[in-house]
Amino acid sequence: MTYSLAGRCPETCRIGFAVTTSSVAVGARVGAVGPGCVVFSQARTDPRLHRIGLQAFQEGADAAEVLQAMRSAAHANHWRQLGVLTLTGEGMHYTGSSCLDHSGGLVGADCLAIGNFLGSAEVLPEMVHGFEEASGTLENKLLAGILSGEAAGSERDPLQSASLVVMGPDDLKETDLRIDDSKWPLQDIVSLYENWALKSDAYKLRAIDPDSAPSSSVIETNVNK
Repeated sequence: MTYSLAGRCPETCRIGFAVTTSSVAVGARVGAVGPGCVVFSQARTDPRLHRIGLQAFQEGADAAEVLQAMRSAAHANHWRQLGVLTLTGEGMHYTGSSCLDHSGGLVGADCLAIGNFLGSAEVLPEMVHGFEEASGTLENKLLAGILSGEAAGSERDPLQSASLVVMGPDDLKETDLRIDDSKWPLQDIVSLYENWALKSDAYKLRAIDPDSAPSSSVIETNVNK
């Protein structure tokens, strides 16, 4: 009852994901990003598997080995849907036999789409196509892909929550946004990102060079005035 899209930008060395579902607070349960790698645990989710996958990647595992580490640690694999995308472009996915159709995964150019209980078989291909055809930031491309999935059939129950996370080359999450409970979570997260995009560079500077950074009140006032 979830669909997710991981993506990378080879030019900027940024990697991240977007996800949406019909239940509350998907950002608390589905998807994690670490330096150079995105991992997903969805369907009947176990967020603990994210840590296992990212740790395996940091220890030198490739995408297939990361996926296997998560599968080996998971209880009742037939309920799990797992995914991995690395900054080098490796994409892997697994869908257990108890995941509700339409379900599965699809690797595209610089992206990976996975989903279950989808409204049509076109959701995953359209997510990949939407990502590949979009321009702009990685966030823009991820949102374009996830919105294309919505237009192609979404999932079978009404969407309720969404999340958008992107990590930069300095291992900072440059975008980390959640809509936890909404009738229109994708539209809301697009609006939230549009607001955040105007402020993100200034907040990043506060982490990298705090002596040169403006105060949060100045950032918010300059953007919202």
